[in-house]
Amino acid sequence: MSKEPLPSFTKITQTLEAAELYTNASETHGILSGFVCGGIELDSQSWQSHFNNVVNDGMGLPINAKKLIDSIYRQVVHQFTDDGLGFQLLLPDDNVPLDERAEAMAQWTQGFLVGFGMVQQALNQAPDEIQELIRDIRDISQVSLDFEQEDEESEIAFVEIVEYLRAGAMICFNTFSRKPPMTISKTIH
Repeated sequence: MSKEPLPSFTKITQTLEAAELYTNASETHGILSGFVCGGIELDSQSWQSHFNNVVNDGMGLPINAKKLIDSIYRQVVHQFTDDGLGFQLLLPDDNVPLDERAEAMAQWTQGFLVGFGMVQQALNQAPDEIQELIRDIRDISQVSLDFEQEDEESEIAFVEIVEYLRAGAMICFNTFSRKPPMTISKTIH
């Protein structure tokens, strides 16, 4: 799909604010990631109406925002389909205070759950481990992560939660979006 790098967190935020959409950079990335992990067709169109319904009352996006979000979507698809090894949550840089990064992480999880829920209608038929994973993500989205101090323990806990979310997203993608490999018949006619 796309190997282009994502625009900076700040650039994405500015573009979304200028378009007056009901979302932010982390939540947008979470919504798109949820679509991809939930099993949406990985083409360039399937995500658009769902996304418009979530963030713009069903209306089309302004051209600059649409180009940006399309770029983010293509990057998310590329990250997952490239064995998922490059997938990262879109969060503010490490130099941003930890409580702001934690808030962005919670927004990412909320967006992920919305996007995932819009396209994945068979979660109750998924393996128990997947259902538990989605419950964990839901719980993380509802937890208030107020860090009174920025210390090494808090930073380590934050990094571990982000890694859990990243791995969980990859597991969901592999469960709901990866197409089973084609079997080749060895029968000779």
